Amino acid sequence: MKQVLMIICTVLIGAAAYAYDPNEKVLKSFRETFTQAEEVKWDETDNYFTVSFVSAGIRSKVNYDKEGNMLSSIRYYSPQLLPLNIFNKLKKENAKKNLFGVTEVTSGSDVTYYVKMEDGKHWFTLKVDESGNTQIFEKYKKG
Repeated sequence: MKQVLMIICTVLIGAAAYAYDPNEKVLKSFRETFTQAEEVKWDETDNYFTVSFVSAGIRSKVNYDKEGNMLSSIRYYSPQLLPLNIFNKLKKENAKKNLFGVTEVTSGSDVTYYVKMEDGKHWFTLKVDESGNTQIFEKYKKG
């Protein structure tokens, strides 16, 4: 009885270890694009695969369809890594604020940057498009 139970447990653990392995098309697409990826973790839904990883110090999450096409991505990094035109514009327009984080959201060909900043009284999140147009997305008063 113990042997049967041990075999069942081994099979279940083995199956769980392979539960989120992407198919070859997805793996090929990921490996060709992100050759230096570390801390790679896969997840699967009914329609797509999600891979979380770190590459060049940037934490990222990318969604692929079952055919290996990238659907969307989210990247987290410091403001200095923004495109230079956007970074310079934000620094100029917010000279008295401390910029401290960026969440870059890509869906299809659309890229939006959510830039975190603070001053003495508030925390802000600016929503910035590819042209550098901004709008306040969030604003919180410091306690």
